[in-house]
Amino acid sequence: MTQLTYNEAFDPYHAVFRFLRLHLACDIGARLPFDTLRILDFYLLFPFRLQAMKLFASDTGWRKVSKSYEDRAPYGAMPEDSTIFARMEPFQRAAAASLAHSGHLAPEAWDNNEVQFTPEMLPPAVAERCSAVNAQMTDIIDILCQIRARYPLGGRDGLKDRTGLLEYRYDSV
Repeated sequence: MTQLTYNEAFDPYHAVFRFLRLHLACDIGARLPFDTLRILDFYLLFPFRLQAMKLFASDTGWRKVSKSYEDRAPYGAMPEDSTIFARMEPFQRAAAASLAHSGHLAPEAWDNNEVQFTPEMLPPAVAERCSAVNAQMTDIIDILCQIRARYPLGGRDGLKDRTGLLEYRYDSV
C-alpha cells in the first residue's frame, strides 16, 4: 500500500517561507554562503535537533531551549540529521533559485553559491505572516541569528564541523 504524507522539509514553497523568516529575523543583508543559510534553515525546521550541535562553552544553555521543542518532533523514527539535510538540498536550491528569479536574492551572488537578499520589498501579508510565526519561536530565532553572526562556516570548529551536516576537511581556510 502506498501512503502519501507531507513534510515541510521537502517543500520548496515552505523553504522560501523559512528563508524569508530568517532574512527578516536576522536582518540578513550581506552576502552569506548558501550552506550557512541551509544549516540555519535546518535548525529552524527542526529546532529540537540543535542539541546535537557542538556549541561554544558560553552557548551550552541553548541545549535547554532546543530540548523544549522536542514536542515538535515528528511521530516515528526519522533518519540521521545528515541524511535529512542532504535530502533537503534540492528543495532548498529550488527555493533560493525562485527567490533569485523573483528579485529577492541577488542573481550574481546566487551564481557564486551565496545568498544576498535585495532591498526588494516583500508583500505586507507575507512579512506579517513571517513576523507572526517568528514571534512564536523567538528563543530559537535569537539562537539562529547568533549562530549566523558568531560561528564561521568552514574549517575545523566551523559550522560544518560543529553540526556534522557537511564535510569541512577540504575547506580552504
